[in-house]
Amino acid sequence: QATTILIAISVGFALDDPSYELVGPSPSSLLRRRGWRVLVIVPPTAVAWMALASLQGPRGVEETWALAAMFAGLVGLTLGVAGAAGRRSGGRGGPVVAPIILFALILSSALPAEWRPMPMGDVPGGWPAIYIRWWSVAVLGVLILLMSSRDPARRGVVRASRTKRVRSSQGPPRP
Repeated sequence: QATTILIAISVGFALDDPSYELVGPSPSSLLRRRGWRVLVIVPPTAVAWMALASLQGPRGVEETWALAAMFAGLVGLTLGVAGAAGRRSGGRGGPVVAPIILFALILSSALPAEWRPMPMGDVPGGWPAIYIRWWSVAVLGVLILLMSSRDPARRGVVRASRTKRVRSSQGPPRP
């Protein structure tokens, strides 16, 4: 589990974009740029994780699938947190990911077992409950990533045109 957490957290640095401010108004949207980054980094990371997981030798098929669901959930949440944080910090969301994910895991572990959204151990309902919770975390993370990947340049154009119409309807500016 510790290996899964560390590898998943490292994926968050894939969305760091030092040229965020320069390529903001480029013809390539933020979603497309982030999509390419995710496509380049996630498959090799998943292969490395699978190799490490097979070397560790999980006890059974259920544990293997639970670890895979945990990896997917943490990667999805990491990408979502990195995307949202990068949106607010000029393209540098990676350094924020580890503290937020670790805090979320600690907070989840402090809750009663039946209420843990990110279970690190047994929960009522067994393996299916673990799978469902971790895959739900993955979907939530991907949704956060998609919402934070709306192109700021395109949104600015719409706002600018609305502002221009409002100002032109009010008449000349007052001194």
